[in-house]
Amino acid sequence: MRPEDILIVNDGSPFLQTIGLILAEKGHRTCVTDSPLEALAELARKYFRLVIVKLQGKTAASPALLNAVKDLNPEAALIILGEDARLPVEAFQLAVDDYILLPCRPVEVWRRITSCLKALRDAAPEAVRGKLNASDGWGLTRLSLLFHDLRSGLVSQQAALKLARRRAQEQLDAEVDRLLEDAGKKADWLQALLEEFLRPAFRSPESDAEPDICHIREDVVTPVLDELWDDLQKHGVALENHLDFLPSHLGTVKGDKVALRSVFRNLINNAIQYGGKGCSLKIDYDRLEPFFRLQVFNSGAVPPQETGCILSPGLPPGKGKGNGGGRGLGLGLRLSQEILQSYGGDIRYEPQPGGTKVQVFLAMS
Repeated sequence: MRPEDILIVNDGSPFLQTIGLILAEKGHRTCVTDSPLEALAELARKYFRLVIVKLQGKTAASPALLNAVKDLNPEAALIILGEDARLPVEAFQLAVDDYILLPCRPVEVWRRITSCLKALRDAAPEAVRGKLNASDGWGLTRLSLLFHDLRSGLVSQQAALKLARRRAQEQLDAEVDRLLEDAGKKADWLQALLEEFLRPAFRSPESDAEPDICHIREDVVTPVLDELWDDLQKHGVALENHLDFLPSHLGTVKGDKVALRSVFRNLINNAIQYGGKGCSLKIDYDRLEPFFRLQVFNSGAVPPQETGCILSPGLPPGKGKGNGGGRGLGLGLRLSQEILQSYGGDIRYEPQPGGTKVQVFLAMS
């Protein structure tokens, strides 16, 4: 069965906690929460294919959460569990897919949940996933405007740096001249990065969209290593890239090259930040049907782990909303995982003696 994104809004029931664990074991990306506020936050930031809500107590009143489900995820299937034989009036207005009256035999609850998942699998997923809900559209519009404004500022900064270098030519010592040159290179890189994000954002809807398929080495690994080469050298990181010894064409994977570069860039930045001076960085690659596996081993220090924050098995806790740390723009492993899972892949973090290993699974195209 194809994995789906499932949200379970519980009331502390051990039964639904168990259901969530079973669904996760079957490969579904499951989020279980006892807090309606947390559920609203998840609905606002992520698209779910199935939402299961357990109404609290014996009441026919439908919480505001039910309305939020259809407002934020209008195409999601909705299952309600309740102890009141009277179906809430809102359920008819919201087109609830199933109402399970409790108490109910666990095997029957499981049968009805899996039946709903089967119906989702048989539906046309492309049509559903091609739609953006209102919060997504608003967020993308704001981000596009932000990137556009940042690009304008960078263009002005680049012009000012070039003018400063011309006027100060032969009047400044070599060190200051080198700093100005480095600043110019970083401004060029930032402009190129912003334009990569802007290009798809401003593409005409009528034009042919580029397929979300890219080459592992040519589109992802090599551009990021070239981009971060000066930082690797500055920190004395010994790079061992085994991809250089593999055939010229390693194959294609599912995923947008800009998004996958961001994931890989985050891994290398973490290695530079936490590895320390003189650490070694090894990049390897193999096939595990139906995935390509990209492995990054860092001999340096293990990234710090925060307590009280639990991620899926094999991933370390992030740091606040990301673990970019002192380098600033790191995606964090949590967000990296969500990006990869949206393309059918995943990421695994494994502390090891003498360092850490991160495995990136990329779905073959």
